[in-house]
Amino acid sequence: MRLKKLFLFVLVMLALTLTSFANTLSLSAVNGNLFQQITQRPCIFSNQSCVNGGFPSTDVPNGGNITNYNLLSPTYTGSSLLALLAGGSLAMGIDINQATGQGSQTLTRFEMLKNGVVVDTFIGSGPNVPATNNGNGFADYLLTGFSSFVAADSISFHFVFDNANDGPENVFLISTAAAVPEPSSLLLSGLGVLLLGFAFYKRDRGSEQKN
Repeated sequence: MRLKKLFLFVLVMLALTLTSFANTLSLSAVNGNLFQQITQRPCIFSNQSCVNGGFPSTDVPNGGNITNYNLLSPTYTGSSLLALLAGGSLAMGIDINQATGQGSQTLTRFEMLKNGVVVDTFIGSGPNVPATNNGNGFADYLLTGFSSFVAADSISFHFVFDNANDGPENVFLISTAAAVPEPSSLLLSGLGVLLLGFAFYKRDRGSEQKN
């Protein structure tokens, strides 16, 4: 009975660890003009107002009949992004443009790809990004919780936006403090839990055989 309880505990802990692999990004509103888009915070997805200093970005379509975007960023080296983060961790600022008298718009999906594989995802539904600092060059929202990466990694981003009703949005890089463990680290943790349970099992089996 004790062995069954131990194995159940190990399986639960392993399941909890493995579910952490699907890293979900967090979206939060910014109160006030805290994060301005400047050269040191270059746009990843940009309109004509972005100040990028030559940093490559993907232009967001502009026009009265455009109501959604589905865009892929340039591919960046991890080293180029780490140089901008200067020891901090990656976040994305979103500067919303919302037409007067129009409803809120929708951030439908945002993803980070590392070496061609999606490692971080935000999925939204319904109008979820009402403008708070409408189109003034400051972030209305922050996406946080991105996985860490190293200089040799190739990094790109996927941006899906619906119900657009004004000029194009800006999405720009911001350096913050907290990092998310990489999936490989979580996998090692899960394997460690499993091996620990097996070691307890072997020890108890040996004790039972002696008795």
